[in-house]
Amino acid sequence: MDSHTEPIVDLQPSRHVVLPFNLRLNRKALDKKAWEHLWNLFPDTKAVSFDGYFLVFTLGSLPEKPWPITIAGVQPHFTTDPDDDGPIPPIKRASKSVRRVLVEENFVNLPPAKMDAAFELVIKHFLVRNISVTEVQYWDTFFIVVLEDEDVSMVDVPSAIGRCACYYLYEKEMGRPHLAEFPAQQIYDPTEDIVDNSEYEVLRPGVMLSSDKHSVNGMELRTTSGVLVEDELGGRYLTVASHGFPNNGRAFHPTAEGTDIGQLIMEVPYTDVALVKLNGDVQFVNETFETTSLGVLPTRLEEFIPANESQIGTHVFMNNPFTGHSEGTCGPHSRLRIPIDDPHEVPLEWIKARWTYMGQGFTDRPKEGSCGSAVWNADGQVLGFFRYASMSQQFKDWSFVVASDNLIEKGFKIAVW
Repeated sequence: MDSHTEPIVDLQPSRHVVLPFNLRLNRKALDKKAWEHLWNLFPDTKAVSFDGYFLVFTLGSLPEKPWPITIAGVQPHFTTDPDDDGPIPPIKRASKSVRRVLVEENFVNLPPAKMDAAFELVIKHFLVRNISVTEVQYWDTFFIVVLEDEDVSMVDVPSAIGRCACYYLYEKEMGRPHLAEFPAQQIYDPTEDIVDNSEYEVLRPGVMLSSDKHSVNGMELRTTSGVLVEDELGGRYLTVASHGFPNNGRAFHPTAEGTDIGQLIMEVPYTDVALVKLNGDVQFVNETFETTSLGVLPTRLEEFIPANESQIGTHVFMNNPFTGHSEGTCGPHSRLRIPIDDPHEVPLEWIKARWTYMGQGFTDRPKEGSCGSAVWNADGQVLGFFRYASMSQQFKDWSFVVASDNLIEKGFKIAVW
């Protein structure tokens, strides 16, 4: 929407800008008066757009930081570039055919109980046609399908499946790290500046962890603690990022020269989630840190929430020593093919995941070491664990989160303390 209305309100610094309407609760609240509110928030506004998930403000000049985390209940994106779409879903590559498949099905706004079956049908459609797909994303009203081969013609792919429009990306556009590039923080100099390398007597989600030092080069890998889980027999384990413990599987806090807290005993295949059996004298509570500078109180993490049950647009949180406190928006449902580099391995496996948008500028923060961080909602339900931030322009500031389902399905739950 364009307008030349002169601004009548100067926005004061605020973490959450509350307006008479809330777009997260009611996407259709944008009447003429609501648009006027948005236009008048910033001087020299050139355009304001809303895709149902995010507000994009195109301005003559960027406002002073800190920028608000939410405006009218949703996350904003600020730009001076009229071609900058911000976090809006990349839906510019569509099929060049009018072929609609599974027209007898209706996948629009599916309830959680029907999502798995819909994903299976979409994946099967491409599999039987020998079109290699590495990921399928479901955005409630449309699918984004990630094609492995750039030679696939847009004439050969459907324009809609189950009454949901289909859009396409290529795997090379996803900005995923290769296994050797996974963002554990590689440390040779233990005096290097860190956001929070404090040693805590009682551990909790979001403390710094380290591997043992390599016997030859002295390198250690630093990651972040997840949550304390319990199996069906009552055994308790700490979730960690498995690639952060390549040497002998010993876990230390906060550095390799700190306290030996336990031993890695199990990895959940293809998820980069592993379990550490804590030493008997190590205490861990499933309560997050308080962030006094932002007025953020601790959250008690109560339970896992299955991936299908978190609505797109849900407010989510993450806290670790490397990025600090982050607030974001839960994005699309995802199924990621494992392995993504060998479509001929049979049977193919697909893991459940979610994408979360952690705010403008997130990819510019020191993400290395954030792997393993829990991501939770306002009710203290854990959606999953941070795996990486995409380095692509299509998903700039988006993070890939391995869903809690991968632990739920193996009989694990959040440990009660």
